[in-house]
Amino acid sequence: MKKFATIFSIFLFLSFNMNTITAIAQPKILSQGIYNASDSNFLIGTSYIVQNTSPKDKAFVMIIDGEQQIQELIRLEPNSSKYYIKPLEYTYLIVIIGNGTVVFS
Repeated sequence: MKKFATIFSIFLFLSFNMNTITAIAQPKILSQGIYNASDSNFLIGTSYIVQNTSPKDKAFVMIIDGEQQIQELIRLEPNSSKYYIKPLEYTYLIVIIGNGTVVFS
């Protein structure tokens, strides 16, 4: 009976570990405009990676806090590399200027 209980507990433990799903946030694709961090379903307190995926258009990304101070200003060239930004807060505004397609991931 002890062998059965031991084997059963091992199989039970393995079955719980085999069904784990890795949660990955969907990238947010934004174009020119002004976005609230809270209204645009950004995860507050999480830093993001910003990239311009447009093949020929530039983009500027400006992040402004609740006191209207610029926290970050990034110029993204066409097909830019990835840039890390600070964790976002509820009061932050994200301003995108230019015809580029900006991806937050």
